[in-house]
This record gives sequence, C-alpha cells and structure tokens, in this order.
Amino acid sequence: MAVSEGKLLMALSEAFVKNTPSFDIVGFITRQADIYPLGTDTKFLSTVFELLMRPLIVQTAEKHGYRVVEPTVQNHYPDFTLVPTSGERTYVAVDIKTTYRRKAGEKFAYTLGGYTSFIRRETPTKNIVFPFGHYSSHWVLGFVYTRVAEKKAATAKLYKVPDIHEIVSPYDNVEFFFQEKWRIAGDSAGSGNTTNIGSIFGNLDDFRRGKGPFKSEEEFLAYWRSYGRTSAARTYSNIASFRAMQKG
Repeated sequence: MAVSEGKLLMALSEAFVKNTPSFDIVGFITRQADIYPLGTDTKFLSTVFELLMRPLIVQTAEKHGYRVVEPTVQNHYPDFTLVPTSGERTYVAVDIKTTYRRKAGEKFAYTLGGYTSFIRRETPTKNIVFPFGHYSSHWVLGFVYTRVAEKKAATAKLYKVPDIHEIVSPYDNVEFFFQEKWRIAGDSAGSGNTTNIGSIFGNLDDFRRGKGPFKSEEEFLAYWRSYGRTSAARTYSNIASFRAMQKG
C-alpha cells in the first residue's frame, strides 16, 4: 500500500541524509583492472552522482509502496518517476542536477529543463516520461561540488588497482539539497540562447530553503508557460513585470 506523497518525500529526505553514499569516486575500472581517472565534465559527474543515489531512491520508494520508472529515451524528464502501486496518477518526479563551484561558499546556479516542452498546455507529452498532468509534484536532488584544478595529462594516464591512491580526484566537498523545483526556479532563462528555465543564483542554504521568487507552483507555471522564446517575443522580463501585467 502506497503511503501519502508527503510521507514518501519525508522518507526520501531522511534517507538522503542518513544513508549518504561516499562520493570518493576517482575513476572507472575495466575487467582487465585498468582504472580510467574521472575528468571534470559536469555531465559525466552528474551521471556518477545519479548512479550512487539510484539504489537509495529505488529502495526507499519500493519500501513505501511506489515503483520507480526511469526514462528509456535520452533527454527525457525526469530521471526518476515514482509511481504509486495503488494506481493513482499522483506521480512524483525526481530529477538530478549537478554543478560546480571554484571555492567553498561561492554562489552557483542550474538549468531546470525546457520551458517550451512538457510544461506547455499544448505539448504535455513532449520530452517527458509520462504526461505532465500525471505528476503531482516535481523535485530536484541537486549536487554541487568544488572543482579541483588538474592538468589534462593527468587524466590520460591509466592506473592499476594497487595504484588507486595515486589518482587525484577532480572534485571534493560534495554537498546536496532536495527541494521542489518551483521553489528554486528563477525568473530568467539559463544557458545562454537555449530555452531552459534558469534557477536562482545562490548558495547552498538558498537552495535548501527554496528561496526562489515565485509565490506558488501555479505562479511558476503561469510565468514560464507564457515566457517568450526570444527577448523580442517576451511581454515581461522578470517576476515584477509579470505580476504588474497580471494586475492589468
């Protein structure tokens, strides 16, 4: 029997804190015992963190009456869909996001997915595992790490298991948060010219507390569903002008 969504999310939050895996990953190994050091590519490290957290998400979900569905198509949202075994269409989306900082305490930001795909009323099935309306909430498990400077030549060397302690990790000080997507979303696009929702620009505490500009998920959706693809197509540029427009 599936527990309530609130109890599931509380269980996930507790599991992430109490059973945090070791992030001391320095490479991947072949059957011939060759170890290839990790690089500094954030997309690759995001996959590493996702793999580390996957067993915890699956075990916690199944324990509380949910099955986990993962995308079968690349670039489909979310990374994990938690579906009640009782049959209700109250799915929970959990998406993994990763970024880096150059030093501890430095502010950072993420991109949170497209604003011209599944959140639009006319395209609720675009680039998403299940139709958008089946999801009752959307959560981000966000990671941030401090990038460690290293020479490119160092990542080209192969190591053997006895030499594993010689491998220098390209990152350290991994920290994370678990927060609703709308609470950490910003009011401007991210990633230059792409149609991605930008997050807030803040420190870890800002993300953990969900200090975004939106008053509710409804306001977040209304804002981004009408956000123009280009600056010329936009009738508002920030949350203040959006609210002013809403008042007429």
